[in-house]
Amino acid sequence: MQVIKSFPVFGEDVDVVVSGDMTGGVLAAIVQTCPPGGGPPPHKHANEDEVFRVIEGDFAILKEGEWVPIEKGQTRVAYRGSVHTFRNTGQTVGRIMAIITPAGMERYLEEISPLVIPADLPRLAEISQRYGISFVEAPDSALAV
Repeated sequence: MQVIKSFPVFGEDVDVVVSGDMTGGVLAAIVQTCPPGGGPPPHKHANEDEVFRVIEGDFAILKEGEWVPIEKGQTRVAYRGSVHTFRNTGQTVGRIMAIITPAGMERYLEEISPLVIPADLPRLAEISQRYGISFVEAPDSALAV
């Protein structure tokens, strides 16, 4: 898989493998490398749908308030407006691909990559709002993987 651009986002490597510039904004694809327990906080997108595919490792997807295991080679979809996330549930580093439509989230991730949390939380909120991304609390039943 050819990598177009790479950058860390909160300590996890993100590789852009298909950019919106390549597809006229139709879609983008990224691969995120996650340590055990890694993955983003629960969030939702106003504009994008995501298709997740595990490349290596053990993952679960938060979908409709419940964790759903996803094995290597399997795919799961998170639709815009739904609260979702993914988590590396294994004991080793894993990699998961996200195909995002329409494109744009790859630019968001690159823009937030220099931020340091918690110091830059106000800046993260501003950038996220501009891209239509909001972080939300997961229901109690969805907190443990």
